Amino acid sequence: MINFQIICKFILFYSIILNLISILKRINIEISVIIPTFNRGKLIANSIKSVLNQTIKNLEIIIVDDGSTDNTKEVIDKFQDRRIKYIKLDKNQGASNARNIGIKAAKGRYISFQDSDDIFYPNKLEIQLNNIINKKTDLDFCKINVLYNSTYNYLVPSSIREKRFESGDFFTELISNGNFISTQSILIKKSFMKKFLFDPNMPRLQDYDVILRMIPKVKISYTKEVLVDLHIQNDSLTLSPVKLKNAIYLLLKKEYNFNDKQKKDFSNYLNFLLSNILI
Repeated sequence: MINFQIICKFILFYSIILNLISILKRINIEISVIIPTFNRGKLIANSIKSVLNQTIKNLEIIIVDDGSTDNTKEVIDKFQDRRIKYIKLDKNQGASNARNIGIKAAKGRYISFQDSDDIFYPNKLEIQLNNIINKKTDLDFCKINVLYNSTYNYLVPSSIREKRFESGDFFTELISNGNFISTQSILIKKSFMKKFLFDPNMPRLQDYDVILRMIPKVKISYTKEVLVDLHIQNDSLTLSPVKLKNAIYLLLKKEYNFNDKQKKDFSNYLNFLLSNILI
């Protein structure tokens, strides 16, 4: 004879277990998206929305406010989303320092970076995470759409550069022809990112420097799909030739894990850049 009381207890117990599993899945943070910002109150809202609207929901957004004096905090507070963590620094110390603070505060298994005026496509994180899992890599980077003041755009990496690293030899292309892996394009395991923090002394090319330091030790995959709109504003560091020149001088002094040929190729590329900077 069926004991309905036992059946009811089993159903109740089973439903409790399912609810606990659901809660644990929500608590478990898969990806930490780090956004350094400085006086971008007019722009940061759309960037935050593009992260909150990701198809992956178990994420956190760590916004490191690098000493803003505008309405940045008020804009962030309007979201009232528990996934947003806000860290305010007393004074401006640069984006690299802000990113490092975000890395150390991250709770996710993976880390992604965004700037406060850039836009993630809705499936960016899901596509890259699947690529890392399927290809068993530590870092995935995607193609990005770069927009100068929303007037004209180009894609990074270009189709020409893609052909050069089709074999998976990203290293040779990086040291011979420059960077094509920007911070906004990256999804990386936190365990690796914590070993290779950004150099706060670099006025520009911080992403290039950190990739050069980690690439001999990290397995990289590439998502050949545009997943980010990267906006360059009039006051962007990317437009400063003086800071670019100073950054190149610092790169020339750094000790990377290169062989003699790689050192020569890298030096030739940097000196070529220096010769073409107009100040």
